[in-house]
Amino acid sequence: MKSVDRLVEIIKRLRAPDGCPWDREQTHMSIRGHLVEECAELLEAIDREDSDSMREELGDVLMHIMLHAEIASEQGLFSFDDVAADLGDKLVRRHPHVFGDAKAYDSHDVLKIWQQVKTKEKKARTVGGLFDGIPPQLSALRYAYDVAKKADYGILEKADKNSVSAGDSADMGRRLFELVREAASRGLEPEAALRDYLNLVRKADENS
Repeated sequence: MKSVDRLVEIIKRLRAPDGCPWDREQTHMSIRGHLVEECAELLEAIDREDSDSMREELGDVLMHIMLHAEIASEQGLFSFDDVAADLGDKLVRRHPHVFGDAKAYDSHDVLKIWQQVKTKEKKARTVGGLFDGIPPQLSALRYAYDVAKKADYGILEKADKNSVSAGDSADMGRRLFELVREAASRGLEPEAALRDYLNLVRKADENS
């Protein structure tokens, strides 16, 4: 794709010795906060159903992906092409009902297959605990959602007992987690659910 190839060359040019001083001095760590901001702006565009802004913000997120890939490429670690190739392989591997012989008749079947493949992948890498594979940098709601999908009753019972003596903050956290577990059991993503409600609040405020 010419547009993608052109974008790769633009990023390389910005990082070149005679390129942009700001882009040249950036590292993975220095720009990580900017990526969070760009994702937040993309979410806002999605919530507002603003396709023009979505197009722009998707481009900003893509720029950060390509910049991270270029920094890694300069260090001899991986390139943007490696990122795209890995993603392509993962999508094929996690969709055996499309690219293989597995059968899926509805979204429930798809999620079961997806989880089975992910479980095999994780076992091949390492055997971890409840929090293995869940980035702690996620928003608290999303973090809780991923934990809720994996936690068993015994672990939660111990945590609930400890929350009694941990103060009001921990007790409020326990109650919020119970709502997250309810959302997970109903197939709802709590972050999206809260955003949906806040959109109703925003519209009510705009119309008041």
